[in-house]
Amino acid sequence: MQKLLTKNSKGGIPIRRRKEVTKIEVKKVVENVSKKEIPTSNFQNASQEFLKHCRIKGLSIDTVKFYQKELKQTMRSFAEINVPIGDIRKIKTPHVENFIEYQQSLGRAINTINSRLRAGRTFFNFCLRKGYINSNPYEGVPQLKKRHEVGATFTKRQLKLLLEAPDVTTFVGLRDLAVMLTFAHTGIRLTELTSLRVQDVSFDGKGAINVQHAKNRYARRIPLTKRLKAVLRAYIEERGALDTDSLFITVENQPITGRSIQCRLKHYGQQTGVIKQVKVSPHAFRRTFCRLKVEAGTNIFVLQRLTGHHSLEILRRYVEIYGTDLEKAIEDGFDGL
Repeated sequence: MQKLLTKNSKGGIPIRRRKEVTKIEVKKVVENVSKKEIPTSNFQNASQEFLKHCRIKGLSIDTVKFYQKELKQTMRSFAEINVPIGDIRKIKTPHVENFIEYQQSLGRAINTINSRLRAGRTFFNFCLRKGYINSNPYEGVPQLKKRHEVGATFTKRQLKLLLEAPDVTTFVGLRDLAVMLTFAHTGIRLTELTSLRVQDVSFDGKGAINVQHAKNRYARRIPLTKRLKAVLRAYIEERGALDTDSLFITVENQPITGRSIQCRLKHYGQQTGVIKQVKVSPHAFRRTFCRLKVEAGTNIFVLQRLTGHHSLEILRRYVEIYGTDLEKAIEDGFDGL
């Protein structure tokens, strides 16, 4: 085999070239290359990149706002407990555990802390895919355990008081009745209600509302009760033809916001005194709808289709508390005893 030779720069004398470089030199080269290839980022820049990714991915506005809010609060808390947010590679699991203890010391609710843990875990999974970190510091950190309870619901008397409160001789009163009756008779979510358009309401046959902008991205049809059909028909006739196709509008003919609806519900809660027993909110109407349907013996799978729940877990809680099957079953087998 031909030997590799090179000339000495001084005397021109051929010398043997070394076939191997020293291990020390190899290590330096590899380390330098590795440092150049690994991307780095701080918490703020990475979170902005993550939110951009969420928008491009097509996540709902509310979902993007959720991540934006929770990550902002997380970054603020990280800074307060000296977590190295300047380089997210340095954020480790103990930092996340310290973050949980810090949130608890501030008196944050379990749901609030769990929301921030979910947002943080998803964000750092994104950073892991981008190569900003080698492992997710949230991995192995469990959600805080909480009691599985069903929130407060209206009694039929309270619901009746609320629905009788609006002055239907005015446009605002008729609209507010239509809003509350839609909540009460369909169990629809606030964001779903504010996204309804006039063309989403059909009066053919028994009538129905087509929820196009559902939380789980699956459109669904909700049949109208006789009363809701009559009230919506009267409201839409009074609403008239406008430039906007939003179903529920303000007196200025602009789409009504979720915040405005919440304020109107609070107003009627104070007017009727119901708010002293139960917080009058869109979700209280939704919980009440589920409870009344369970008490009426509605099949849980039918109820899931009506409410658009992604899983049966929450609905099972209503069945366990408000189902009438236990009362019927408790006497079985004890005849004559």
